[in-house]
Amino acid sequence: EKGKTVAFWIRDLIAPLGMKSFVKTTGKTGLHIFVPIVRDLDTPACRQICMTFCNLIQAQHPREVTTEWAVNKRTGKIFLDYNMNAMGKTLGAAYSPRALPNQSLSMPLTWEELEGAYPEDFTMRNVFAWLERRGDAWKDILEHKVDVAGLLG
Repeated sequence: EKGKTVAFWIRDLIAPLGMKSFVKTTGKTGLHIFVPIVRDLDTPACRQICMTFCNLIQAQHPREVTTEWAVNKRTGKIFLDYNMNAMGKTLGAAYSPRALPNQSLSMPLTWEELEGAYPEDFTMRNVFAWLERRGDAWKDILEHKVDVAGLLG
């Protein structure tokens, strides 16, 4: 529940900047937030923008979130991992299954679906029913690219 709350805080922080965000489960306990951007920045610049937003959320909610890398310093808090925005880092793609007994997978969701969802709700057994019922929640993600270069003033 706390992770979902933090995801909504991030969505609400960036929305006034014209950034449409998309959310997906990781297939375990986490969430990933994606913002489609015009590809006119290099990876370090994108990472800098992500770090800035994470630091703002941490400053606003220091009891609930952290950007601390050390596990013992983030116990009981939601970890905002902007470090994944770097060359050579990997993350599970949308719809990719996890090597777990429950066969969970990384599921793109709408923000409305996230409210009632839990990251491990989506499995290889039920993903096709989800897709048949509502289609791909990210089908138009690339139509929402925003030029974020102006944020680096």
